[in-house]
Amino acid sequence: MKFTGALLCALMLSGLAVAQQELSEADKQLIEAIRAAGGQAMQVARNDARLNVAFHLSDKEIGDDVLAVLANSQSIHELNLRGTKITDAGLAHVAGLKGLVRLHLERTAVTDAGLPHLAALENLEYLNLYDTKITDAGLESLKGLTKLRKLFVYQTGVTEAGQEPLKAAIPEIELVPDFKRDREREKVETIRSAEDAAKEVEEIAAKIPEQTKAAEDAVAAKDAAARRQELSQASADSAAKVLEAQTANLEVLTKLLNETKANTAAAKEVLEAAEKSVAEATADVEKALAKVEPAKKAAEEAKKAAEEAVKKSDEAAKAVEELKKKQEETIKKAADLKQKAEELQKQ
Repeated sequence: MKFTGALLCALMLSGLAVAQQELSEADKQLIEAIRAAGGQAMQVARNDARLNVAFHLSDKEIGDDVLAVLANSQSIHELNLRGTKITDAGLAHVAGLKGLVRLHLERTAVTDAGLPHLAALENLEYLNLYDTKITDAGLESLKGLTKLRKLFVYQTGVTEAGQEPLKAAIPEIELVPDFKRDREREKVETIRSAEDAAKEVEEIAAKIPEQTKAAEDAVAAKDAAARRQELSQASADSAAKVLEAQTANLEVLTKLLNETKANTAAAKEVLEAAEKSVAEATADVEKALAKVEPAKKAAEEAKKAAEEAVKKSDEAAKAVEELKKKQEETIKKAADLKQKAEELQKQ
């Protein structure tokens, strides 16, 4: 498709006009009046001249008379009166806001008597009545609001019996909470959780024999490590005793050699024999000494291995106990969920 220069210019001007949509003088005056009364008002968007009005953050006390400044305005898109002092009488001033889409009345003194004032708000899509004195009777006044899509009735006197007629009148509405829907969802979730818990019980039961076998193997490994430690320590002690004996023998032979050397009358053959004995004893000491350090090191390693085996055995035993404890807890959880699911099924 080809556009002429004039057509393109017209489209650009049209887009510019939308982007820079201006407030009317009446709306500018309304904004000033709202601000003077203690509220806030601003344009929804640059291309949307409707107003969002809020009194919930005011540092003034906002009562029914304040709402008179709204004076049947058709430009108000959202009105927030949360936590203000307005009552049913104040909602008479809201009744003429035909363009209203969102209305916050949570934590106000509004009751069933005030809701008929909202019956003419044909464009209302969102209504928050959280923590008010609304009951089932009040919802009857909202049945004609066919565009209403979200209604908050948490912490009010509304019941499931009162919600169902409104849901039938406005099928697309979402209530928070929706007692029937939430109960059905809770029922499904509880049944699923009960099934998951039962499955978990089976999985744990399957793990217990394996974990028990691992614990038994760990005990066997601990006992074997303890025996190796005993043998290694015995070997190290034996090597130390041999070294001690060889050292003592060398000392005796060395003393004898020294005495033989001191005896000038000693025969040459005796001296040579004494020297040979000392040399042999020295070699024996060196051999014994060479065996002591490795034996000592082996004993230390065996001790460390035995300690690690004890630790692993304790951990394995603890794992079995924890698994059994978890099994008991899960069995109870599964039973409780099953009972709860049965109770929900009866409702």
